Amino acid sequence: MKPTWTLTALGFVAGTLIGALGYGRLLASAEVPALRSGTTAAESTPAVSALPASVPVMKVTAVSAPVVPSAPVVAAAPEPTADPRVATLLAAWRDAEARLADLQARLVQVEQTLAGRIAAGDPGMDRPTAPRTPDERRSALVAAGVDAGLAEDIIWQEARLELERLALRDRAVREGWIGTDRYREASGQLGGEPRPLREEIGDLAYDRYLYLTGEDNRVAVAAVIPGSAAEAAGLQAGDLIESYAGERMYAADALRDGTTQGESGELVPVRVRRGRGIVEAWVPRGPLGIRLDMTRAEPLP
Repeated sequence: MKPTWTLTALGFVAGTLIGALGYGRLLASAEVPALRSGTTAAESTPAVSALPASVPVMKVTAVSAPVVPSAPVVAAAPEPTADPRVATLLAAWRDAEARLADLQARLVQVEQTLAGRIAAGDPGMDRPTAPRTPDERRSALVAAGVDAGLAEDIIWQEARLELERLALRDRAVREGWIGTDRYREASGQLGGEPRPLREEIGDLAYDRYLYLTGEDNRVAVAAVIPGSAAEAAGLQAGDLIESYAGERMYAADALRDGTTQGESGELVPVRVRRGRGIVEAWVPRGPLGIRLDMTRAEPLP
């Protein structure tokens, strides 16, 4: 098998050489075309001289002039689009691409933030909706630990007061004394305001009720002002104030009211939740020097 392939290759090469030799002789015997007017003899001289095959030909290498480095080639700037409508469309397209890229970056940031909050167990991620009907409110009170009979009484008292207010407003509108001192006085005499829910059900049940209904139930320290009483007491941003002067705190207004009561400068205890632990400190009665925020946190036992 191998000798057959070698003979075939040799035959192919020999045939190629013979064909090339014949083609060269054909070019050598070709007639030189007549000179055109204005053409020099050097330009019309054929590349191959018609010499006999037996005469040796000397190969002469032409000496070229030294090559001078040329200036760097700079790509020409594209010509401006002739049609202004096309230019406007191109500009709008580039602007849309930039806006889309910015939107994608923002979306990635939001997804990362949500993933971090979910991984950290943020209580705001599973915040329930507030009760909208009397049945939902009754169920939330019972779930917070309120007796079913007391929960029913609270719902009934609130419904009665709401109906009385609607009737008073209807009468004042019909008789033309809505918004007057007479209306405000009559509104204040409507069967007396019900007791605040916190007083009605107690601190612990009220705390659980706020949490179960999705309401904020903790005062958070958003920032501590340098040189303040809070800084001297060791309070930090992120602390949740559980109590102040022995009173549980469920609203920022309640904390502000507590700092203005009693004797100014007297030392009172403040109890804060920091992470999973509890920190207690003493602060002088008066401005704490903190920026407040409200948040939702699972009630402590």
